[in-house]
Amino acid sequence: MALSDHEQQLLEQMERALASEDPKFASALRGSMTNRAATKSIGVAVLGVVVGLGILLAAVTMAIPALGILGFVSIVAGFYFAQKGTKANQNSEKPSPGPKQSTTGGFMQGLEDRWDRRQDNG
Repeated sequence: MALSDHEQQLLEQMERALASEDPKFASALRGSMTNRAATKSIGVAVLGVVVGLGILLAAVTMAIPALGILGFVSIVAGFYFAQKGTKANQNSEKPSPGPKQSTTGGFMQGLEDRWDRRQDNG
């Protein structure tokens, strides 16, 4: 059942109010939507691979090369959607760097910075 225009406006207004009052909670809710999309993408991937394997087995038993190509394409598409789903899931779980963390440099640079701070305080 679709929402009326008035209901959609109220929903958008409530979303904006939630985002302004508690941005952390609102971003967590948006992340759960991304996780659902990733889960759906992985589900499509599994279905594609299973159907592709079935088509490929049928093509081998009936000796129909065109059907085998279709099965192979289905399997490749399934793996593509699986990769797409895992990337979306990884992007949503990426923590943002805190104010004290430096994104430049590396592990050794961080150790050197800590050592310098320790020497300055001591």
